[in-house]
Amino acid sequence: MKPDGTPARPILYRQLTLRLMIPLVLIVAVVGAVGLLSTGAETSTVFDRWLLDAAVSLADQVRSGSGGSANAVDLPEAARTMLAYDEIDRTWFSVEDRGRVLIGNAGIPSSGRNAATYTDGRTFDAVYGGAPVRVAAVGAPCAGCEHVVVLVAETMLKRQRANRVVVWLLAPLALMLVVTCSAIFFAIRRTVRPLEALAEQWNRQAHASLAPIPEDGLPHELSPFATALNDLLSRIRGILVRERMFAAAAAHQLRTPLTALRLGMARARNSPDLESTRAVLDELAQVTQHTGRLVQQLMLLGRLDPEARGDIDRAPVDLRDVARDVCGLFAEVALEQHVDLELQVPGTPVVVVAQSELLVEALANLIDNALKSAGRKGQVLVAVIASPPSLRICDNGPGIRPSERKLIFERYARGTRPRWEGTGLGLAIVQDVATLHGATVTITDGELGGACFSFEFAVSGSP
Repeated sequence: MKPDGTPARPILYRQLTLRLMIPLVLIVAVVGAVGLLSTGAETSTVFDRWLLDAAVSLADQVRSGSGGSANAVDLPEAARTMLAYDEIDRTWFSVEDRGRVLIGNAGIPSSGRNAATYTDGRTFDAVYGGAPVRVAAVGAPCAGCEHVVVLVAETMLKRQRANRVVVWLLAPLALMLVVTCSAIFFAIRRTVRPLEALAEQWNRQAHASLAPIPEDGLPHELSPFATALNDLLSRIRGILVRERMFAAAAAHQLRTPLTALRLGMARARNSPDLESTRAVLDELAQVTQHTGRLVQQLMLLGRLDPEARGDIDRAPVDLRDVARDVCGLFAEVALEQHVDLELQVPGTPVVVVAQSELLVEALANLIDNALKSAGRKGQVLVAVIASPPSLRICDNGPGIRPSERKLIFERYARGTRPRWEGTGLGLAIVQDVATLHGATVTITDGELGGACFSFEFAVSGSP
């Protein structure tokens, strides 16, 4: 957590190191623990068997008394010495009958902790003579010896030494763990280093230029990342180019009407009479109207960013309502020019998911161009098509040459035969609106004899 309360960003090589090392440590720890426990249990069993074998051999020497006499143990002195001898541990033994020691050392415990039961006896931990011992207890096999118990006790030095040996045998596993973790750490650092170098180069270069980052020497896995960064840089360069072109074009387009306004005001000021002044003011009104339209379209072009296709607010829109509203706006202009403005809509809704204000602006530009192309007493047809969802605007004007049908969608392009004054931005706006909505704009020869524009939505754009 950072001092300002925001969560700290994760470090890639640290996350990779932890994700690889934690399972490795757990696996080694489990393997080591299982190996230590199983080896210790097996070692303890082996030592218990040796101790039980000595106790069974001693029990075989017990003889039952005849004629009611007490049980006895036939154990020569040499056997007794061999039984008690051990190079490392001390050994004690006793043969007891109902608590009475027949032979051996008195006081050897007959029960204790960590007991283990075998087919021929049992073993357990106890303390004898102030030292921890392992005791084996077996019964005598002779008849009438049911109450005889043979006990053999041994200190645990050999067992402790064997356990230490087992631990040392597992020490290479711990060393291997340390070496493996170190190798993983350095491997991850070396693997992440090209990514860090790429990020460093990005940070260093981003402040100086937007040139592509060289992909030479990058691992294959990082190539998509570098390609994505270069694509982003390319898009940013494209945006900046469009912004510079837009600023330059706006300045160029506004310079002419502003100059006309300045010169017109000078002419009005120097006009010899009121009638001349009014004529100049009428010209200035037309220039002002043209300038207002130009500014409006420049502002709209500034909003239409193809990169922001997913950012515009969309809602279900009935194309019939859009067509009715826009045709209503141009009804008075059509009547004034005696143009037959016809609207054809289907009986069922034609709904698309779109931004209605942008659709209105695009359709208004198309109808405005159609009215100007048709001229006085001309014909303009606006049709809404249900499948695929589209708008068609046709006129009976001179049409558009096939060679110019792509060119006229460029900004400030007006064709080789312009019949009216315009900004050269209307069809560029239409094209940008279509791009933002995933639609297409095409030009064909219409049924009225002139050009026919089709603003067609993809089927997926319908709700």
